[in-house]
Amino acid sequence: MKNEVLEKLESDYFDAIHLSAQLKKKIFSDIKSGILLNRKHLEKLITEEIKLTQKDAVREVERAIETFALAEKNAKYAIKKRIEKNGKIITEQNTARGPLLAITPFSSPLSSPAHKIALGILSGTSVLFKPSRHAKLTGNAFFKIVRKATKGKYVYFCDKSGKKLDDILSDERIGIISFTGSYEIGERIIKKGGVKKYHMELSGGNSSVIFTPDYQNFSSELVDKLFNGILAKNGQRCVSIKHIFVSKEQTKFLETFLSRLDYIKQEIESDLENGKKKILGPMITQSSALLLEKKVGNILRKYNRKITPFIKIERKEDFIYPSAYKVVNFDRNLVKNILSYDLSGPVLFFYVYKNLAEYQEVIKGFERDYIRSGIQLSFFTNKISEIPNLVKNIVWGGIVVNEIPTLRDEFMSFGGFGRAGIGKEGFFETVQAYTDPKIIAYNAKTQ
Repeated sequence: MKNEVLEKLESDYFDAIHLSAQLKKKIFSDIKSGILLNRKHLEKLITEEIKLTQKDAVREVERAIETFALAEKNAKYAIKKRIEKNGKIITEQNTARGPLLAITPFSSPLSSPAHKIALGILSGTSVLFKPSRHAKLTGNAFFKIVRKATKGKYVYFCDKSGKKLDDILSDERIGIISFTGSYEIGERIIKKGGVKKYHMELSGGNSSVIFTPDYQNFSSELVDKLFNGILAKNGQRCVSIKHIFVSKEQTKFLETFLSRLDYIKQEIESDLENGKKKILGPMITQSSALLLEKKVGNILRKYNRKITPFIKIERKEDFIYPSAYKVVNFDRNLVKNILSYDLSGPVLFFYVYKNLAEYQEVIKGFERDYIRSGIQLSFFTNKISEIPNLVKNIVWGGIVVNEIPTLRDEFMSFGGFGRAGIGKEGFFETVQAYTDPKIIAYNAKTQ
């Protein structure tokens, strides 16, 4: 298929393989400087286009800056190995298996493109960058910064959709597809793309926090963290907290938490426009808000005798007020079934287990499922030494102890199993995901 951009992308790939660490370092430094110079404009675009709060927009820009600073510091990084055995010398160096198509989500309109593009260049490949259709303005502004730093090479912009995008997905010149988004779209990309290397972080929509029976270290700081985990990015990121499990003895903390949630809702209602800017933004589209409303309605109809509302879900066009539901008298099957819903938005289900037997049912609700598991699951406990045994049958991407499941660090692998993704993100994990070993084997006896 004749495609000028793909032809340039393929040509630049062979140049990108040989980019020196010094040149990579300069590119990363220049992109970082460009973001710093344009940070206010980028923050404004994010709040207006993606409807994130001012706080979330600032954090998005900061994460992008941090990514390129880290890439600049590690510009020499490469995966290499040398083996000498049985009269043979084998050298191995990971090489990108072709140009990268980077498809990024609206919920991380700057940090996700920064990660994929920085690690693509570091891996020695050219990049075709396709932002979410809801984040085109932000994506294009960032792309201009990148193109200036690369002097018009290595990174290209894709605004195609429909049949034209399908043609790019299936084109054999694309060697790697990195996608962050929903399971359904990820599945469609693989069907269209055919035999390629895939790296996918797919939405879980079921991130959970479990307080073990012994835990009592509740604090206002912890409450603040939990609210950030529920409301940040309007509850639409893949690790937004959707489920909290507490014991009957911990209900005083729960009452404090829910009172705060009710207060936040009232604060938003008293000045909706200001609340959207500072506390909780709208959903990305009205159809997304309607879909969340529908999913919650389905759960309530199916388990109406075991779920009672604390704050009922309420929608105003594309805006969903924070809502919370209490689940009682549950078993492992009910936990598994509710966890199977991919929920995107500011909704919370909290479960109160009455005794040790019900707590064990909670744990069993998370066990023995590598298909519909999630990205990150949190445990708050005073008995840290018991965690490895406790989670031995839980196959989630990450188990986070005494911290909320939104924990993220570039040096930590990030991603899930089964429907939650293919491969892991993280600075070094992504380089590994974008590359494969290229070996040269010598018969040392002939030297």
